[in-house]
Amino acid sequence: MQDVMSMNDLGKAIETKFAMDQELAFKIENQTQILVAEWAAERIGLDPDSSKKFVVELGEWSLQPSHNKDFKTRLMADFSANGVEISENALERLIELKRQQVKRKYLAS
Repeated sequence: MQDVMSMNDLGKAIETKFAMDQELAFKIENQTQILVAEWAAERIGLDPDSSKKFVVELGEWSLQPSHNKDFKTRLMADFSANGVEISENALERLIELKRQQVKRKYLAS
C-alpha cells in the first residue's frame, strides 16, 4: 500500500510541477511582450498615454488564442504602418534578449 501512496504522491508532485512551470512560462512570455511593446511604442514615437494604450491593446490582442504566436508579425505590421524600419531578425533578437532578462528576474526571486 505504501508503494501505491508513493506513486500517487509522485503523480501529484509531477502535476504540480508541470502547472507551476506552465504558469512561470506564461508570466515570462507576458512580461517579455510588455517590455517589447513598451520599446516598440517608444520607437514608433507614441506619447505616454498612447504608449500605454498601445501596450495594453497589444497585450490583450496577444492573449487571444489565434494571436499568441503572431506577436512579432503584429509588431512588424505596426512598425511598417508607422514608417519604422526594423528587420525581423533584429526584432527576434530583441524579443529573445528581453525574454532572457525576464527569465533571470523570475529565476532569481
